[in-house]
Amino acid sequence: MNKQRSSTTLIGVLFFFTFLTYGNVDKPESTSDGFYELKTIAEFKITKNRGPILLPVTFIEKDLLFILDTGSSLTVYDTSLRHELGKVKRIEKALTHGGLIKTEIFDAPDAFLGPLNLKDSNEVSCLDLKMLSLIEGRKISGIIGLNFLKRYVIQIDFDQGTLLFLEPLGEQHPEWGIELPLRYDTKGWPQIIGNIPDGAKVKFVIDTGATGAAGSLDNMIFEEILSKKEIKTSESLSATASGIVRSREIRVSNLSVGAFKYDQLIFGEANWSHLGLSFLSRHIVTFDFPNSRLYLKKGKDFKKRDETDMSGLHLLRISGNTVVYSVDEGSPAQKAGIGPKDIILKVDEKDAHKYDMWELRLLLMSEDKRYITMTIKHGDELKEISFLLKKMI
Repeated sequence: MNKQRSSTTLIGVLFFFTFLTYGNVDKPESTSDGFYELKTIAEFKITKNRGPILLPVTFIEKDLLFILDTGSSLTVYDTSLRHELGKVKRIEKALTHGGLIKTEIFDAPDAFLGPLNLKDSNEVSCLDLKMLSLIEGRKISGIIGLNFLKRYVIQIDFDQGTLLFLEPLGEQHPEWGIELPLRYDTKGWPQIIGNIPDGAKVKFVIDTGATGAAGSLDNMIFEEILSKKEIKTSESLSATASGIVRSREIRVSNLSVGAFKYDQLIFGEANWSHLGLSFLSRHIVTFDFPNSRLYLKKGKDFKKRDETDMSGLHLLRISGNTVVYSVDEGSPAQKAGIGPKDIILKVDEKDAHKYDMWELRLLLMSEDKRYITMTIKHGDELKEISFLLKKMI
């Protein structure tokens, strides 16, 4: 069986938090079409199709990168910052895609996302995010979770590359697209309902921290789809707080969410179903957390074709070097002679370190039968190799 994709998914923490209520706020002026414009509290630039949404956080007078993750119940700090978090309040269990782990809980410190203070998270956890940093090729110092995000209306325009924190208000906003009710499961994760083949309803966690495939289907649903008809499968690797997880992937013939329909999306198997960034980036997305609503409006990439890795390579960026973590057996890269711990020096005549890690991953899922050349360092030996990308599913 072919194994594919190195993707990053830190799913969440096993906590439930009641949502805050808001007092009266001044009503904004209405526009000519009768809708209300909400006050922008903070605005950030984001990069589309480059892995997770990274936002700048200032903590202990340092500028750090945090992932915006609606699939994490708590805001998280990397273990490299543990000494700055003060006294441990308690130890709790955290749920990740790879299973349960133990995590320390602290009072939230002062840390600023623009004008917003992450201390409003109330409590934070501390986890080792080293693997996320190696996959991203840059230092990831934390995760902004739901216990902070739930206070705001958050609008993500993937086409314009902007992310807005908006002042909450009770009015509905049909100009933002189709409105979907947000429900919360017993772990506090936000969910919407989608329909997969044969009209089966699925409760999907909306997870902005999940990259790679469009999403996942829980193990029972995944097996049920496979049992009904013969479908090609591939395998993927995901990094979680509890380690690397290997799972299968399939193409799902159709998915409907509200009035929107999607064809041939790629889903992995997991302990629960979710929709991640590959799905969300097809839209302009507005989370109205205080009013438990999600809005989706079609974006420029609404009809883009879902693809997965076609090389068999799983790559990390270590001390500036692009290093092969693993290679799938029988894959184009493995047949060409690339192995674990090899260092990739050049890709198509461009120095490998000049590629953003997600730029490189997009190249390796770009086109069936695309010709790729690489210069690699195998031990002390330099080798130039070539292979053709191969679509697996």
